Amino acid sequence: MMTEYVRTTIKLREDVYQTLKKQAGAKNISDKINELLIKMLFREKKSLFGTMPETDISDLRDHEDRL
Repeated sequence: MMTEYVRTTIKLREDVYQTLKKQAGAKNISDKINELLIKMLFREKKSLFGTMPETDISDLRDHEDRL
């Protein structure tokens, strides 16, 4: 699969640039930035589905108990 790239210019803080350069090497900074952006922008959203504990009939009470 061929991925198309768009050329752009970004401004990085010097410390960020040096960290990227150390981790990815001077020639692979774009690949590292793409990897980080993809992780942050397209990460799976957390769902709260199924996080509540299950209840049973023993938790129920008559409305008269509340009076």
